[in-house]
Amino acid sequence: MGDNYLVVDYIEGKTLFSCLTEGVLVTSDQIKGVDEVISYVKKKGLNPSDIHLNNILVTPKGEVKVIDLARFRETKDCRQWSDLRYAFYHYYSRPLFPKRLPEFFLNFISSLYKKNILRVKGL
Repeated sequence: MGDNYLVVDYIEGKTLFSCLTEGVLVTSDQIKGVDEVISYVKKKGLNPSDIHLNNILVTPKGEVKVIDLARFRETKDCRQWSDLRYAFYHYYSRPLFPKRLPEFFLNFISSLYKKNILRVKGL
């Protein structure tokens, strides 16, 4: 990347959404990796927004890659990532919480969230 351009590349991996529907374990190190990416982007003057399960990839080596990170003219604070992070630490990371969830269930939760019917107390 440079001052006036960004190179787009194919990244092999699974989205966090796919990880949840396929039962691929998501780790706290991967969540921390997303936090690091978001912090870096903010330092570069961008406002991270629209961060959801389909915009975060886990590579075959277990690294995280965040795609489609910013709406460049967006000024409001996006709570999606803080809410997802909260859900990870308060629900998903618990030993008895299922690590594989049906796609229809995740889509249903997402639709409730988008309609502000379901709110999460983000960190």
